[in-house]
Amino acid sequence: MAQEATAPAAKASPTSWIQYLIVYPTLATSLFASVPTVWNELKAWRLGIASSQLQLVQEQESLWRSNLDCLQQQGIYEADGMEGLIVKVTLCPSGDVLLRYYYNDWGPQFKWVRRPKPAAKPPS
Repeated sequence: MAQEATAPAAKASPTSWIQYLIVYPTLATSLFASVPTVWNELKAWRLGIASSQLQLVQEQESLWRSNLDCLQQQGIYEADGMEGLIVKVTLCPSGDVLLRYYYNDWGPQFKWVRRPKPAAKPPS
């Protein structure tokens, strides 16, 4: 009969103080660094959107809030396109632009475009 070899059981826990000094701070740093990611995932889930779209949705929301008064005061420019496409443009004093797309019987689609930041002047 073959004799079974008995090996000492390996310990899974840290055994020296240097392991405690490295393992626990690394674990704490990893958990702390994941908080913003988890927070953004929760916000996206609450809004019912993909987390990759969260930044775009937040930017559109801030543009709606900052330019809401502009919609009542500014005129609308309209351009007719091919095959029933209508684009209406509202220019706000802040430089932001609201684009309204109408296509045949579809409901309108709205999109804000933020004013581009001026480029820095090159040094002379």
